Amino acid sequence: MSTELILIRHGNAIRVNGDYVHAPLTPLGEHQAAQTGEYLAEMQPLDGFYTSPLRRAKETAAIIGSKLGKTPEIKNGIQEVGGLEVPALAVLETLSIFDFVEDYLDAHAGKPIRWPIQGRVSKAVMEMVEAHPNQRIVAVAHAGTISSVLAWAFPEQRLQWWLTLVGNCSLTRVRVDGSQITLLAVNETQHLVAEVTTQPPDRAVQATKQIMKTVKPTAKVTNST
Repeated sequence: MSTELILIRHGNAIRVNGDYVHAPLTPLGEHQAAQTGEYLAEMQPLDGFYTSPLRRAKETAAIIGSKLGKTPEIKNGIQEVGGLEVPALAVLETLSIFDFVEDYLDAHAGKPIRWPIQGRVSKAVMEMVEAHPNQRIVAVAHAGTISSVLAWAFPEQRLQWWLTLVGNCSLTRVRVDGSQITLLAVNETQHLVAEVTTQPPDRAVQATKQIMKTVKPTAKVTNST
């Protein structure tokens, strides 16, 4: 049985002391979140509603939830990239030039994986999906989280997904059926009547994207979306 997972990037936020760690939403971000909630309320009922533990995601989810009559559940594991994950990712992605590492990534697409960022994000995704078989769920998260999910699910295109930057309150949708993941949409923003914004991500995510630009991707097995 398949589950539809809708990943939403948080609304427009303002940095605190130059950082995103405790960043609140701006009035524009609040408006984007309200419009997103109104849009989701017109869809078929949602069965699961989750949020990253970071402030900007929780504030976005609270506003969306007010339109849905739902209270979001905080889900550890889908927070933004940070700490030692960046240098660890740099090392392992550099090693992916070797066939056995590339084969490992291909073999673990849609499955449990030991890999920086993708390991803890994919674990959280699988837990949410397993809790809602054949249902529709929403998770409010971050640009790096969304890139990580797509890079894990479609490793042959992971460079593309790490370099993709989605807009604030955009929707990225996938269908999960066991280890088979189908991409339905990336960066949907047609529901936003307010100004569509694509803020630069957290510094750690920007650093991760720069790292990925230096990695020469290899391609052997095509993972169809």
